[in-house]
Amino acid sequence: MADPSLTLGPALAHYGWAADDWDRLARATMAGHLLECGAQVTGGYYADPGLKDVPGLARLGYPIAEIDADGHCTVGKPPGTGGMVDEHSVKEQLLYEVHDPSAYLTPDVVADISDSQVDQIAPDRVRLTGVRGHPRTDTLKVNVCFESGWLAEGEISYAGARAAARARLAAEVLRERLRDVSPLRADLIGVASVFADDAGRWWHDMAGAACEARDVRLRVSLRHADRAQAERLAREVMALYTCGPAGGGGVRTALRPTLGTLSCLLPRAEVAARFEMLD
Repeated sequence: MADPSLTLGPALAHYGWAADDWDRLARATMAGHLLECGAQVTGGYYADPGLKDVPGLARLGYPIAEIDADGHCTVGKPPGTGGMVDEHSVKEQLLYEVHDPSAYLTPDVVADISDSQVDQIAPDRVRLTGVRGHPRTDTLKVNVCFESGWLAEGEISYAGARAAARARLAAEVLRERLRDVSPLRADLIGVASVFADDAGRWWHDMAGAACEARDVRLRVSLRHADRAQAERLAREVMALYTCGPAGGGGVRTALRPTLGTLSCLLPRAEVAARFEMLD
């Protein structure tokens, strides 16, 4: 099952569509796609102040999709709630996680939004039309999870003059002490984290800007199949209090088991679909 199936199922049952009525199935699927992330389509994940302003974000209203007998939908939200529904928020959500607009694969249908139309028909009401459907695929995607070891994490803060340089030195110390365990990922939160990679790019080319930061939190992490080896990270981060650069504080560590994932395709005919009603 895919997220939009939770919307497609009730619509299919209500209108009595055939299981191969591809256009209607695709339209209701895209209605479900607009709803699947909750308030994202009403401005939640859309908001970006100064560029995409959203009113009343603290009292954001969740979306409502009205689906007609042909599967076309109109998206709105409850009266008096915050947020917004306009062509921009709907188009952004419509394209969210869609690899190929002409072939959005789901277990139920292949949806095609390449000729779809998004129209503002009233304040906070947007209609989606023009979605087409193609036959569902002969295979289903299967994700297999397995126990994959342990993830160890540690954080420590440095503030004041040369804060980034001290945080960088602390990461170098940890890399040296744990070089026999596993590749260590280190991020300077407040300097370079989201846009840095685990190859340590910021080590070399962020020197100027990084050294100007005065409030930096170092985060390090590693994965290992052996819990005892992963636990070494927590001890080494704690040791930075007095065995590392000056002024470190606010240490936090965590250790948790991890799940790995393998994805594959199985012939649809080999997967038995069933359901169970619970009282």
